[in-house]
Order: sequence, then C-alpha cells, then structure tokens
Amino acid sequence: MHQQGLGIHEKAELHEMLVFKTNCLSKSQMMQNQVQDPELQQLFQQDVQASTENISQLQQLLNQ
Repeated sequence: MHQQGLGIHEKAELHEMLVFKTNCLSKSQMMQNQVQDPELQQLFQQDVQASTENISQLQQLLNQ
C-alpha cells in the first residue's frame, strides 16, 4: 500500500503540540532553578528530560 505524508491538519496539530511542549519545557526549566525542595527539583528534572525527548519526536514527525 502507498503511504502518504501527513495532511495539513495533521501537521498543524503536531505544530501546536510542539509549541505547547516547548512552553512546558521552558517553564519546567525555570521552576527547577527556583525550587528549594530536592524531591521537587527531581520531578522537574524528569519533566525536562521527558519534554526534551517529546520535542525531538515531534520535530522528527514534522520533518517527514
């Protein structure tokens, strides 16, 4: 079966998710530097790592 690329609406949705995840990443990075609690810092660090991976995956999808 012939596989087609993403449709315009699909790319728009991916782009919207990419913008959202980028904003979340920025906020988590900022908050990570401001909190004092080590456990909360750890949670923010995990979120930063997950968001970075998600952003990379979304960018790969958009570049197909």
